[in-house]
Amino acid sequence: MAEKLKVAIIGCGAIGPIHASAVLAAGEELVALCDLLPERAEALKEKLALEHTKLYSDWKKMLDKEKIDVLHICTPHDLHAEMCIEALARDLSVLCEKPLCISYEQLDAILAAEKKSRGHLAVCLQNRYEVNSGKLKALVEEKGFDGAYATVVWNRGVDYYRSGAWRGTKAHEGGGVAINQAIHTLDLLQWVCGMPKTVLAHAFNDHLKGEIEVEDTVTAVFETADGKKLNFFATTAGAKDFPPEISVRLSTKEIALCQNDLFAIGLSSASATLRQPTLGGKLVWGKGHEALIRDFYDHIRMGSHFPIDGEEGAKSVRMVLGIYRSGGEPVTL
Repeated sequence: MAEKLKVAIIGCGAIGPIHASAVLAAGEELVALCDLLPERAEALKEKLALEHTKLYSDWKKMLDKEKIDVLHICTPHDLHAEMCIEALARDLSVLCEKPLCISYEQLDAILAAEKKSRGHLAVCLQNRYEVNSGKLKALVEEKGFDGAYATVVWNRGVDYYRSGAWRGTKAHEGGGVAINQAIHTLDLLQWVCGMPKTVLAHAFNDHLKGEIEVEDTVTAVFETADGKKLNFFATTAGAKDFPPEISVRLSTKEIALCQNDLFAIGLSSASATLRQPTLGGKLVWGKGHEALIRDFYDHIRMGSHFPIDGEEGAKSVRMVLGIYRSGGEPVTL
């Protein structure tokens, strides 16, 4: 049996425990946890019975002291770039939560660091691992498409934004619904239909004025190089959380509709029984984290290139930044 990879995680809040459970499920060794709030790291260590895992509140000190192979970054968005660049400079492999970063300058710096590093960079866009996402992509590759639209309708109230000082702020979150809740669906839209060339978008906040400084709702029309339109709508002002959805009009004139738990084509549909995520968390997150993390480690062991690398992770960031630049005028991505 191959020696276990030594793994550390920065950020033990909402998504950190999902990564920790997936690391253990993949059979790797979780040697260190880091969080600015020591009690969160302590709670995660206790929950997973991690007897020998070291705890830190300073991530650079953790990297200096611990000999690790892989770093998982599960922190607020504005910290991703610095942590990615530092870890890659140390030739560590990195799995970064979405979004890869929040600005073009950060994007350029991360991709430059990736090229120089002997480590692997991966971005956690786990919805590509959903069965129905792969089914839709294969169908579009087989039959072609004429147009598509995607929707994300979730509810995020005042309590959600008050749960962390970084939430709802331009400086730390980088934006609102587009860069946080909807970025996975934007990634699937371009993964299935191809990276668009332009976008015309509007971003606005009608739901939580005075509570957040970022958008709660986005409408956008992306256009591909050959003139096909990809319509997009996302909001955190929904009555409840609904499954993100992508619908594609195939070149055969059929309509294919895809959710995590539903796939339909034409006028007929077949739905799976709704299930809870394997590793806990929210149903709307999907269950792709474990599959992505296991696949990432397989690529590291084989010394092969993981497909969701920096440039792949950059695509959805460019789509989001294009939305923010647009202001109702078409812009090139």
